[in-house]
Amino acid sequence: MNGLLKTQRRYLLSLALTAGLTLMVCSASLGRAGDMNVQPSCSAEATSPVIIEQSSQWNGTTYTISGAGCTVQWIARNAEIGVIKHWSQCTASLSEQLPLWEKICAEFFSKDKNAQAFRTLFWGRLEPEAQNGSRELSFRLAMAAYQSPGWDAKRGKPKSGDMNGFIRDIANKKMIYPELRELFGHFQRTIAFSYAEKVLVTEAAKLPFYEQLKQQGVKAADRLPFDCVAWFAVSYISSHIQ
Repeated sequence: MNGLLKTQRRYLLSLALTAGLTLMVCSASLGRAGDMNVQPSCSAEATSPVIIEQSSQWNGTTYTISGAGCTVQWIARNAEIGVIKHWSQCTASLSEQLPLWEKICAEFFSKDKNAQAFRTLFWGRLEPEAQNGSRELSFRLAMAAYQSPGWDAKRGKPKSGDMNGFIRDIANKKMIYPELRELFGHFQRTIAFSYAEKVLVTEAAKLPFYEQLKQQGVKAADRLPFDCVAWFAVSYISSHIQ
């Protein structure tokens, strides 16, 4: 366990140093952009500090971070110890959001009294709340189903078994959430898509990323899943369990 704590401390220190360097680079870019009368563009790594608040609305603790047009929040409710609700309003790609998630994660694991009990990440719907938000998870889910021999694209349902179980299985098999796997890997944890509900299916031609699907051989009439409410199971990497 001492080795694990040392590893986490080193990682938290590297995050702090990275954040400081990023803010310096972004500030320098702002100066140059001002000289040229051009609006600067800073990456999602140029962020505010994580704001930790006690919320009466959620009866728990909220961890909020903002940067580059993104706001990400983790909600740890007192009534659901071990469960974190993820919420974001962001137009950046998932890889660009990763630095925000890392900083929230670092604050949560180092300061939350129930951090060691964390076992479930409630993501919510795969479809983003922002109209121009990242639809990478939706696209990946649709492609995973299309490429699966177990999916009936004409009928828009699994050839056998239940819909929720099928979505869970292909999400894990095709690894549609590599950014989350990378995130929790930094903290010696594994993550797996554990449950799906309220799955939505429609014709590919109606999806906003149809042109991308079309390039992969998807036909306009193919019926594919593109959204669901997603839950993830989070656990220690077995080698770190004492």
